[in-house]
Amino acid sequence: MRDTLMACEAAAHDGGFTPGLELALRTVDIAVPPGRVTALPADRVPAGAVVVPHRLAALEGVAFVTSAPAGPEPAHAQGDHRTVFAALLGAVRVGVSRRLLDDAVAHLSGRAAGGEPLIRKQLVLGTVADVITALDAVRQLLCVAHRVPRAVTDAHDRITALDWDTAKLFGASGFLADGPVRGAYVGRLAADCWTDREDVQS
Repeated sequence: MRDTLMACEAAAHDGGFTPGLELALRTVDIAVPPGRVTALPADRVPAGAVVVPHRLAALEGVAFVTSAPAGPEPAHAQGDHRTVFAALLGAVRVGVSRRLLDDAVAHLSGRAAGGEPLIRKQLVLGTVADVITALDAVRQLLCVAHRVPRAVTDAHDRITALDWDTAKLFGASGFLADGPVRGAYVGRLAADCWTDREDVQS
């Protein structure tokens, strides 16, 4: 499973969220998400499906499609497949987060304050190091607990928080959904579609 998670992460880091999502969907045989909306690559939308319009998702090549109720597959099997798929989607998001951090480092390297690049500022270096370390922890969590709903949900929540920390490195443009964080934003929405939070409520 580790190799599959790493492959999904690499696909997203190198090509963006949608290639990672495509690989995850090819890896796990999953029929429907836990909710009523499915996040799919735009070229996977079935003919006649009802697409929920979302401009930023469309720019990322993602479509949100209203889905039918779950079929006859046993509930426990659905839950297991969904949890594993949500873990793969977590790996995809880690790849997107790494790509976003790479872009932030490049952005900061090209800007200076006080005669030195912003990337050399202690506070900035600390944030970058913290995000790198935390993403590695999320990666390990997904590898060892990819069948545990609570752990997978926790991983997604951590990724969302780390993306927010990284977005702030871009300054004002990091607060724009249509800015450099668009892939991370769409990834969070897609994760909300595929992560079954009812399984983790006690």
